[in-house]
Amino acid sequence: MALFTDIDIVTLDDLLEFESSLVQVSSSHGIDVETKIKLATDAISDKLMLWLLKVGASDPQWLSRRTLGLSTVVMTPSLHRWACFDSLSRFFAEAYNVQLNTRFQSKWTEYQGQAADAADMVFLSGVGIVYQPLSRPELPAVSITTGNNQGQPFFLQTAWADSFGNESAPSPINAIILPPSSGLTVTTNLVVPPTAIGWNLYASTTQDGLGRQNVNPIAIGSAWQLPNTGLTSGSPPTGGQQPNFYIPLSRQIQRG
Repeated sequence: MALFTDIDIVTLDDLLEFESSLVQVSSSHGIDVETKIKLATDAISDKLMLWLLKVGASDPQWLSRRTLGLSTVVMTPSLHRWACFDSLSRFFAEAYNVQLNTRFQSKWTEYQGQAADAADMVFLSGVGIVYQPLSRPELPAVSITTGNNQGQPFFLQTAWADSFGNESAPSPINAIILPPSSGLTVTTNLVVPPTAIGWNLYASTTQDGLGRQNVNPIAIGSAWQLPNTGLTSGSPPTGGQQPNFYIPLSRQIQRG
């Protein structure tokens, strides 16, 4: 799972899974979907932080919570649904205010209710945290070199790794078409999580089925080079960290 503070924790593609008309409505009514996503995640961030500060010792990291912020909070499925539904609720609220269309009002009300239900589920299941967070890397940097590649597309992702075998959520996919007689070098961003000991490289010649290309984590600051033998069919990305602990939230502050 991704961390709540990771890049792109909610995307347009996530919202399209619930509402296929989103692009058409946003275009015809001049609504910025990314703005609605940011407003929703910012509002949820404020609520989560308030709740975590109120639970005290129920949070094993409570003494350093103000310093940590939400950097150790995991984007669990219920929390992700809350963020998606809250984003959609805000989107259709603006669509209704622009046109006063009752269809948009119904969508607004529907997603507002689903956002509340998802928030309740986060409350019931608890907020997931990790003790040693690994943030999602940014888009991997790619350099074209000389080599013996015959010319084909490559799709590439990276993920941070720690000494316990944990892995961050994978980076966004970088796609490139290599010309004939070329090679490939990949590096990851230099904002390294404190607990990371290296990073993993996932690659494929198609967007589906990316596989790990290194046996052991690649050293921080080192690059991965496409071997003359080409790619291997390694294991897929793990998808990120699982919570080490769930913090229950008191009903008295659940709607805080």
